[in-house]
Amino acid sequence: MQFNYNRLKAERIAEGYTTQEMGDALGISKSTYSKKENGKIPITVEDFSIISKKLGIPKEKISIFFV
Repeated sequence: MQFNYNRLKAERIAEGYTTQEMGDALGISKSTYSKKENGKIPITVEDFSIISKKLGIPKEKISIFFV
């Protein structure tokens, strides 16, 4: 199973959040969040938990991020 970074970006854009807002939610810079979203830096379980809550993705729908 592989993480779908394109889906993460699409969901963020669909919810109207900027990379700055997502970085703020994680307590990291905009550029660091962008690197995570593009797969250059790993997304931790803790990061993903915060991201999914911010995007309003219920636990039952988390599978949309995996292929």
